[in-house]
Parts: sequence; structure tokens; C-alpha cells
Amino acid sequence: MRSKLILLGIISLMASFSIGAEELPAPQTTGGKPLMQMMSERKSSRDYKENQTVSKQDLSNMLWAAWGITHDGKRTIATAMNRQELVLYVVTPTEVSRYNPEANTLTVINTGDYRKFAGMQDFAFIAPINIVLAVDTKKQDKVEFQAYTAGAASQNIYLYCAQAGLKTVVRAGFDRDNLPQVLKLPSNERILFVQTVGK
Repeated sequence: MRSKLILLGIISLMASFSIGAEELPAPQTTGGKPLMQMMSERKSSRDYKENQTVSKQDLSNMLWAAWGITHDGKRTIATAMNRQELVLYVVTPTEVSRYNPEANTLTVINTGDYRKFAGMQDFAFIAPINIVLAVDTKKQDKVEFQAYTAGAASQNIYLYCAQAGLKTVVRAGFDRDNLPQVLKLPSNERILFVQTVGK
């Protein structure tokens, strides 16, 4: 009887670690518009329609574009000294999640609509996706390198959105008091930008 209880406890504990982890569709890493065309179409947009959605496939593709793994453990962007300090969070109308590029999953951190903390302008409150670009300051403590990493990831999101027919804009304005709490941000992580995506 005792061994059964121990086994049930172990199973319960293992299950608790996987609760809230959603596997995204495999990113589509081929096809799309030519690079030069995407660069010519890349732009910032601040007019978003309410009650629009972004597909899980598009979300998977853009997260991979920003911070995915390509080959031999390499990333879709370069980082100074290969510190790989970027951390991505996704804020939607229903939840806040952390992106795990190795498993291509989103792990739920908070449930509910916290978009009001992801921006200072109204469009951020109605767009379906706000991607938080944060960095692990233990991995990289130089601010200029952190900013380069986040900027490179942001540009890849811009390019993906240009070819997918999505609107996007990156911003440094967000609720600096409440957003870290909503994300349950560890003390070693710092938010640099938030990028809004929608239609």
C-alpha cells in the first residue's frame, strides 16, 4: 500500500512539472517571401483590430524566427560571445507564458488578461499577442550586448510578420512595476522591449 502511495506521489509530482506546458506546432523553416521583399515591406504598425487572433503556427514560426534553434545548438540570431541570454514571454488575452526554444513549448505562468501591463498605448491592450523580450543578466551583464540581442530578435519578428501579413511594432513602453510581477520575473532577468503582433 505504501509503495503505491509513493508511486502515486511521484506521478503527481512529475505531472505538476508539465502542467501548463503547451507544445507548439513545429516551426515552418522553409518557404515564404524572398528576403529582400520582406525587408522592403517591413514596417511598424499601431492600428490593430479587436477580437483578432494569431494562429499557433504563426506564433511558433515567429518565436522560432526570434530565438529558435537552427543547427548544432545555434540560434536564429547571434549573441555576443554566444552567451544566448535572450528570454521570451508571450502575453495573450487569456494567459502569460514563457517560451522554451529547446522543446518548442509555452509554459503558462499566469492565466488571465494582462495586456494592460504590456504597453502604455491602447493598441497593446487589444492586440492578440505581446512578445516580451527579456535577458538573463547572469549570462550577459553588458547592457549594449543585451540590447543588440533583443534588437536582433525583434527584427526577425518584424521580417516574419512582413511575410506572413501580420502587423507588428516594438516598444520600450510598458508597465515597469507590474509586468515583471505578472511574468514572475526572476531577479536575474530584465525586460528590454515588448513587441506587439496582430492584424
